[in-house]
Amino acid sequence: MIQNRYTRIAFYALIVASILSVLVSSSLLTLLPDAEGVTLLLLLLTPLLIFINLFVAYKIRQGKESFIKLAFWLYVIQIVGFDIGGWAFSLLLGFAFHLSWAIGESSITINFFAILMSVLLFKAMKSET
Repeated sequence: MIQNRYTRIAFYALIVASILSVLVSSSLLTLLPDAEGVTLLLLLLTPLLIFINLFVAYKIRQGKESFIKLAFWLYVIQIVGFDIGGWAFSLLLGFAFHLSWAIGESSITINFFAILMSVLLFKAMKSET
């Protein structure tokens, strides 16, 4: 069981990220009547992802080491996204604060919130107090 200041900060950051995700996704509800295919699927999955985010925050607050490691690796995967000539990869689970660079038809995206959470969760795993 890991409980230290980094787990508390990560817990509150995940709560704030969940609240921001709810606010943003509530504005997307206007798209629901016209949504089809992948867009509809993404709109319907958003509440589930927010719930998972809150559940992981709760488990991190309890100090469950396996959830801290899971969240760490999920945020590491979210740090970089890219789009190369019609093929793209970017994993975003909840809130994202990112910067994108485009060069021709390619772009790269850096998610600063994922960097912050990765650092916090890494320090939580390595800290003793």
